[in-house]
Amino acid sequence: MDLVPLTIQRAYMTFLFPFAYHTKDRQKIGNVLLHEGFSFFDLNNIALENAFYGDITIIHEELAQFFYPFLEDKLFPKGLDSPDFLRFSKAFYTQGALHHQESSINYEIMSIDVTLCPFGNGIVTVRTNITDMPHDISDILNFIHYFRVLEAKLREEKGASHHFSFGHCGSTSELLFNYFIPYLKPFLQHHQDHSNEGLPFFEDERMFSSAYLICNEKAELLPEHLFRLGQVDGRTPDGKSFISSTNPQYISNYVQEHTHTRWAPNSYIISSAQAQMTLTNRTFKKCTHSIQEFMGTHYYNLFIHYFYKMMLLKLSYEYSEIKWGKDKQVVNELIELITKFSARYYFEEVIVRTEGREIAQMLRKHFRINEHYVETKATLNSLYRTQEDQSDNRSNNLLFILTVFTVISGIYGMNLVIEEWKDSSDLDSVWSYTPFEWLAFITALSGIGLSIVLVCLNAFKTLQNMVRRARRKI
Repeated sequence: MDLVPLTIQRAYMTFLFPFAYHTKDRQKIGNVLLHEGFSFFDLNNIALENAFYGDITIIHEELAQFFYPFLEDKLFPKGLDSPDFLRFSKAFYTQGALHHQESSINYEIMSIDVTLCPFGNGIVTVRTNITDMPHDISDILNFIHYFRVLEAKLREEKGASHHFSFGHCGSTSELLFNYFIPYLKPFLQHHQDHSNEGLPFFEDERMFSSAYLICNEKAELLPEHLFRLGQVDGRTPDGKSFISSTNPQYISNYVQEHTHTRWAPNSYIISSAQAQMTLTNRTFKKCTHSIQEFMGTHYYNLFIHYFYKMMLLKLSYEYSEIKWGKDKQVVNELIELITKFSARYYFEEVIVRTEGREIAQMLRKHFRINEHYVETKATLNSLYRTQEDQSDNRSNNLLFILTVFTVISGIYGMNLVIEEWKDSSDLDSVWSYTPFEWLAFITALSGIGLSIVLVCLNAFKTLQNMVRRARRKI
């Protein structure tokens, strides 16, 4: 299939990397970031409006007016003691190049955000732009394809390297955590075992990509361009332009389902599970406000829905690890967790403006947020009912045992004392007991033993639950 070239004049890109941390380290991480030159993001600090976005200025008042008040105060807290979303940002403006085989693209890392989200989740945001423009759309998508891969494992992901004045890196993970944010690495749970496999919400160990691309004025924007954006189809390993479908009808259906066409035919926003891309053929001067939205309001629209996806996948992973019949307390904690998440952060509508709500609906659809939420709630309720049934069975068995002891005690008039026990502790007389005295002796010892065991088990479970809750800090 012959692909139509499209020259891109400007390219702004944002990459989102999810991570997990221990909630007990939340304040410590914040202090480390502040010490390393990061700024706490506060809407009242208007000096930050043009600090992290290159030649673009973000108006904080627009951010404040974009979300409903019940979410705004959580996304933009005013103090570091908030349990909500704490964003720390730092401008780098460091230039380098991504090399792959014979090709090279020069780019700049403008700034990096580290946002500490509730429940031990976090998101690293990397803002970049291409500096040696123009490029064909295949080159831009190829850059995004390789940059978003933290550790290359598949054949089509290998072969790229980053070159900066301070050194060369064979992977994006090495670039970020060895040079730009090495002080964050000790706090990442999954990096402690040198793997990203501990993150159930980190799909294929690739960052989520978002981009704003400006092509030649009045250039024709074709369905194949939009499809390739949604699929991040750049070039094959041998350098040829690539598209992951050859069926025009399939491409057309995909574009129709994934594209926001409010500003067509000059601008399109295409959303998928791995990327959200804006493509426009308007001039840069006409796009200034749209780029501000891309880096401001639309970024936070994407951010909150990406957080929803992270949380729901995390809950799905945790209930899948439950040991049947042994983790009733864990089920209770997960139910408590999703209840707190639902009550404080999860809302069907979070955006005030119509365009933002339309994009939010697309994100919810392609992230499958509603399906994940309903499935998680239903599964946890089912687990809880099952655990309750098992608990009832155990209670019935215990009640049966206690009933037996009660009946035997009743036979003896609630008195299991044997006459010899009053005067002597000599055990030699045990062998001369009558059958009824043997029954009394065994019942007494087993009753005392059972009581001790039950008290010890209850104390152990209570202590275990206290330790678990202290670790989770729900």
